[in-house]
Amino acid sequence: MLEIVVSLQLAVVLLSALWPIQRILMAASQDESLSVAVRTRAMRFVQAELEYLRSLEYGRFRDPSRCALAGPAPFPPVRSLPEGREPDEPVLPVFLARAEIRIEDETYAGEPRDGCGPRRVWVVVYHPRSAEPLVRGALLRVRR
Repeated sequence: MLEIVVSLQLAVVLLSALWPIQRILMAASQDESLSVAVRTRAMRFVQAELEYLRSLEYGRFRDPSRCALAGPAPFPPVRSLPEGREPDEPVLPVFLARAEIRIEDETYAGEPRDGCGPRRVWVVVYHPRSAEPLVRGALLRVRR
């Protein structure tokens, strides 16, 4: 019985010593598009971009064909980064292919009288090896 207990303890010690090595090998062999580090950096970019967009006034997100607010020119319904990047906007990490900023009507509240209704702003980040979104985030902009 003592030999069985000792051999089990040795096996546990051996496995606990090899566990970090196994994790390193699995991370190295994992596809880059699924890498935790890539997803984390992409999510950080999405959060930074959403904070930047949150700091802008509603007029930048309005639909100019329906909302006659005075102010700066509104963004187009779909804007690609890094091509359409503004000077103060966060920089897209080089290992990511592109990002899209999509602006659409939020219809949950019905049609507003003046045409300046709530707008949903999506930030979608793509990886170079895939056409599927890697990370996405959204915010709601309303006129105050």
